[in-house]
Amino acid sequence: MANIEPPITLEEQVMQMKKYVSFRQRKKMREFLEYVGYFRASRYGKFLLSRVGVTGAKSKEDALFALYKFDVELRRILNFYCNRTEVRFKSALSNACSIKLNSGTFYLDKQSYTPSQGEKDAKKRKQNIAFFNNYFYKDILDKEKKLRKDVRKYLELKEYRKGGNRQNNKLPVWVAFSYFELGTVTMMYNYLRGDFRKAILAYSFAKTDYAKRDTEVTDTWLDAVRNLRNYCAHNSMLVGMTSSVVLLDSNDDTTLLQADNDLFSRIYALKKLVPTADVDNMKNDIKKLIKETPVDVYLLGILPSNWEEIYDKIVEF
Repeated sequence: MANIEPPITLEEQVMQMKKYVSFRQRKKMREFLEYVGYFRASRYGKFLLSRVGVTGAKSKEDALFALYKFDVELRRILNFYCNRTEVRFKSALSNACSIKLNSGTFYLDKQSYTPSQGEKDAKKRKQNIAFFNNYFYKDILDKEKKLRKDVRKYLELKEYRKGGNRQNNKLPVWVAFSYFELGTVTMMYNYLRGDFRKAILAYSFAKTDYAKRDTEVTDTWLDAVRNLRNYCAHNSMLVGMTSSVVLLDSNDDTTLLQADNDLFSRIYALKKLVPTADVDNMKNDIKKLIKETPVDVYLLGILPSNWEEIYDKIVEF
């Protein structure tokens, strides 16, 4: 039987925070915990405590408050560019494939997908096929049906229901994508036929011809953006985050990333996928935030000290 973790009072939470940061007056910490909550606040406290080796001493409460504010503002910035990436990629996928097939409902056709994902390993092929048949494809069909059938929740789609002028039609992809979450779209790209996957990249990015390897690294970039967006949407801590592996573009220097699963690797993926007009804007927004915060971003290892130089070296995809 699992042990029960008893809740602690606000005053007990205040005292617990002394494990992580130093403070004398309880009022500010109490107000902070009333809003942020102990679990969330303690994550930031633990991060600061883990950096005592470079800071030289336990941090004070003002450092905790500043770190939290920095993280909030960083989430705001990166969430904006995640959303820009999502809109761009949804448009590219829906336009490239529907035009190629002259069908707006290609995403509901099993022939549009490669259930094995082209995996060579027999065990992984079997797993991919099972997931496609037992979950992914059924989920796509269910989501589309629910959008058309749920009168109370999706009243605006009444033209696709009985009495509407499109009552016999399934939802075209550009309509469905207005409701599908990024995770569903990312998974769809993972399973699409190889020629479709390449066509989407050619439609959206700089080159006219892309290889299988390009589609594979794009999978990891999309996944990185998806999990970064989830962190932002759920107000999770970006500082010190680690997540899914990001693969390098073969045209980039192999030493570009210090780690393939840290915060900067998410920024790398974003630069690859955001609209071209956003590339400089995203960098400038992050620079401005770093300049204005009292948090020593580089001492704490939140970003590489030369992140701007690395960012500029990331080649256009």
